Amino acid sequence: MNKGDQPTFENKDEEVLYWRSLATQYFDDIDRIQKESDEFISESQQLEREYEATIEQNEKKIKELTLANNRAYNEIETIRVKLDQSNKHTVSLQTQIENLSKEKTDMARYIRELEQKNDDLERSRRIVEESISGIEAAFHNAIERNAILESEIDEKEGLKEKLQRLADETRDLKQELLVKERCQENERPVNGYKPVSIVDSNRLKEIETQTTPIKKDQLPYQAPITPASRVMALNIVSDLIRKVGGLERRLEKSRFDYRDIGSNDLRSRHSAKNSPAPSIQGLSK
Repeated sequence: MNKGDQPTFENKDEEVLYWRSLATQYFDDIDRIQKESDEFISESQQLEREYEATIEQNEKKIKELTLANNRAYNEIETIRVKLDQSNKHTVSLQTQIENLSKEKTDMARYIRELEQKNDDLERSRRIVEESISGIEAAFHNAIERNAILESEIDEKEGLKEKLQRLADETRDLKQELLVKERCQENERPVNGYKPVSIVDSNRLKEIETQTTPIKKDQLPYQAPITPASRVMALNIVSDLIRKVGGLERRLEKSRFDYRDIGSNDLRSRHSAKNSPAPSIQGLSK
């Protein structure tokens, strides 16, 4: 308080009251300030303790974050190494992909070639099947012809037997005719006299060898053979000989056809064996 601001008092009591009230006010201010100071000190101590706890927590967090940072750095280094390895692996995979795409193109071209070959083989197989069916038809026809020829051969054998019998009968008839003619010539009268039959011994031997010795009592009765019957017998024999010759020619022709069919069949089978087999792709289709 300045001296110019000092009030004037009329008496001592007013001055005492004034200074007493002023002292009381100062004491109140001191108490208030002391309380505020105590509160400030307590609050500052509390804040200090809180700050210290916060600092400790922050230091712990800093340590933890430092450790986490170190771990993260190590992980980053590990990831960087893995990234380099993955880049190298990616480059190798790209190279493999390029090689596989090239192989795929080659395989597609090879598959097209195999399909073309398979189509060619299918066409050749159909041609071979058609030729085989034709050969089988010809073979069946040949078998039928052979069956007919076998029946004709059996007929030929029967005709041969019949021809042999007729030849034997013709020979017997010729021998009998020869004997009868000679007997008639020997019995023919000359100038009214019946000449005695004078026969050479060699001629008799020839007649005996040409004729079959048959006892007279064993011969059945036979009618005399006329020239017409002899001509008929000779015609029958010539017909049989002609039929046998025709059968032999047909038999030779059928054997030749059968050999030709067998050789064609063997050639077709050989070509079918030498032809390449169809592909798996065509089978899977």
